[in-house]
Amino acid sequence: MTVTQNEETQAAAEEVEVGRLELIDPLKDFDPEDKQSRVIVDPFNHRKERDQGQDTTEPDPGLIASVDAVGVQQAPVLRPQEGPDEGRLGIVMGQRRMKAARVAALQAVAEGRPYRKVRVIIRDDLKGVDDEALIGSMAENVHRVAASAQDDLDAAQQIALIVQAKRVPKERRARLSAAIGRTEEELDAAHKVAKIAPEVIEELHEDDVDFDWVELADYDEVKDIRTALWTLERAKRTDEQENNAMRGAWKQAMGSLRAEVAKKERIATLTKELADKGVTLLPWQRSWANVSTPTRPLDELVSAIGRPLSPDAHEETCKGHAAAIDPDDAEVLWLCTNWKKYKHAPAEGQAEGGAGSAAGDAAAAEAKLEEERAAKRRVKKNNAAWLAARPVRMDHITTMCAGKGEPSAEVKRLVLEMILAGQGGGFRGARLGLLLNATVNSHGGVAALVAKTGTKRMWWLLFGQIAAVMEEEYMRDGAWRGVYQPESGRWNAIHHRTAQWLELLKASDYSLSEVEEETRATAEREEKELAERNARWEREARERGEARAKERAGKGGAADDQEGEDDDGDANEEDYQYDDQDEEPAEPDADMDQQEEQEQEHEPAEDPNEADEE
Repeated sequence: MTVTQNEETQAAAEEVEVGRLELIDPLKDFDPEDKQSRVIVDPFNHRKERDQGQDTTEPDPGLIASVDAVGVQQAPVLRPQEGPDEGRLGIVMGQRRMKAARVAALQAVAEGRPYRKVRVIIRDDLKGVDDEALIGSMAENVHRVAASAQDDLDAAQQIALIVQAKRVPKERRARLSAAIGRTEEELDAAHKVAKIAPEVIEELHEDDVDFDWVELADYDEVKDIRTALWTLERAKRTDEQENNAMRGAWKQAMGSLRAEVAKKERIATLTKELADKGVTLLPWQRSWANVSTPTRPLDELVSAIGRPLSPDAHEETCKGHAAAIDPDDAEVLWLCTNWKKYKHAPAEGQAEGGAGSAAGDAAAAEAKLEEERAAKRRVKKNNAAWLAARPVRMDHITTMCAGKGEPSAEVKRLVLEMILAGQGGGFRGARLGLLLNATVNSHGGVAALVAKTGTKRMWWLLFGQIAAVMEEEYMRDGAWRGVYQPESGRWNAIHHRTAQWLELLKASDYSLSEVEEETRATAEREEKELAERNARWEREARERGEARAKERAGKGGAADDQEGEDDDGDANEEDYQYDDQDEEPAEPDADMDQQEEQEQEHEPAEDPNEADEE
């Protein structure tokens, strides 16, 4: 049997259920007030009748007039009902059209005119298929202004319940989400959106805030932070301008806002704990050394005999015991409300700020103290920002590791460089397993992982190992400050691997947080300064060599003859010694030492913050 091209095309085409046509009497078959009428509103119809606020189910006068004049032109879609409503038909799409037809029919009867029946499409295939019915109803209404925010919230809740209860397959989820103009990511966030207070959604709509379901769910999580809306709107604009489909700037903003939420909750907890203990809580001040107030932090005071004041001991022995909560890091700062009255003294190096001290000395000491406080505040702020960016960065790397396409040239280059340089050989099982969403707790686990990895995914497997090394070794706590040297107790320049890793992630559509961008820029500046110093030393050494050569060339005559007769070189021994000394460059500073350490791949200390008490 020969199959024609037309038959092949028809066989290959997807079968689409078109339903069956039927005429419905809008007076006899449909009564919105009668739950027992043959036609009812389907429970999964997107539009709902509200007890309060705008009722989006009622037809407007224009629609009623149109139906009265020409009838219902677009056929409503109905489906057979189940359970208690077995035998009835539920309106899935076209509730307002059916109501308009009933109002028009009532008017016609009152005026002695005939009325039109409504041609409907009955979809027997939708019987019991609630998710398809809801998606169809939403697809019809989602772009209409008349659909309220509460309609969308109810639909989100219903979709969430259906998806979770029926475990809708991935392919079908993609089709359902596309049908209502939502992404699968939004579909996953539907259950969170359903819990948002309607007034929150309405307020955003009134302010013309265009957030999708994922963004709405995120905003609801951090809405109590005063700057949340402004921060997230700015992040969304940044992602749109950079065409960042992975919401990089948005995720960084959410990371920071979540940290603010956690800090706010911690402050509330600390406030309650202090109140329960009966500790006097004072408002926070940037500086406590004002001469007009006798309140000072305990860490800036000592007892009358020069002993440090611990909070516990001070609480037991001093009536001036108090506290304040630092809003920047949600930590308690212990205070004495009148250090002079209770016979404390300033710790070594602290400004007394009293009448008995020289004004100039007190001002200088206070300026130095404030500089130290500012440095501590910066360390605390950047440490907190560094930690807040980590889960966002790890999430991005995990997404990269799950990639199935060809990695970028930058990714391949780094992987090969690290492996060939011997930096990827160290086993980082726990971190690697986290990034690859796999159990990798032994070398046998690695072998099994490699065995089941397809060739197209091999690069990403290698990248996962490199990412684990980078995060473990070069993105530790305090890495934004540089490489900590326990011997000297100081921080050298930022490790070039830290900067290299941030550069790669940025090139891979990761949006750097502020502290990460500052770290990358600082490393770039440090590398440039080091290159300029090296170039200057080389230039100065070359200039000295050229000057000596000219000096030798200018001697001439007898001096040359004398030099030539002195075969054993004794006569020029002093010159050679001088030359050797002169050719040696000046003692390189700590930055040169750090350059050599970087070239030798010097690893950071186990805990960069052990010696850092800030």
